[in-house]
Amino acid sequence: MITITKRLLLVLLLVAAAVPAQADFNAIARAIDGHRGVKRVWIPFLGVARFMVRAVEPKGVYDFQLATFEGTEDLDAQQLKEILRSKIGPGFTPLVQVWSNRRDEWCFIYAKPKGERIELVILARDDETVLVRVDVDADQVAREIHERPRQMTRMARR
Repeated sequence: MITITKRLLLVLLLVAAAVPAQADFNAIARAIDGHRGVKRVWIPFLGVARFMVRAVEPKGVYDFQLATFEGTEDLDAQQLKEILRSKIGPGFTPLVQVWSNRRDEWCFIYAKPKGERIELVILARDDETVLVRVDVDADQVAREIHERPRQMTRMARR
């Protein structure tokens, strides 16, 4: 006879199997957060915003995750690049890898095609360190770049 606990476990296993493979965002965030003096900053209502994006899919955005960190001033860009590369999961290709030692700014963008979508993982630091995973419509991204190239350039410089 199947007990409630076994039923619950079976349901959880089925749900876990049905969830599509994504970049291991949480593994990357935990690895960054695990450094001495680094703290992940809680963002109020981010879960609600993520739910709304998944439900509405504005302009071809299907999902996102976001984490910000404090205390990353002493972290080396090369070390974080290696964390990202080792934890991101299979199928991702480096798209952008830039840093300025003089200004202590850097940005790493990895991409993974998913049919007509593209999954991007971005780890960047300017004034603060931010990790973003976004699942977007590849055609929509191409259209935005084509229609507003100067705006995209301005956004990339920020």
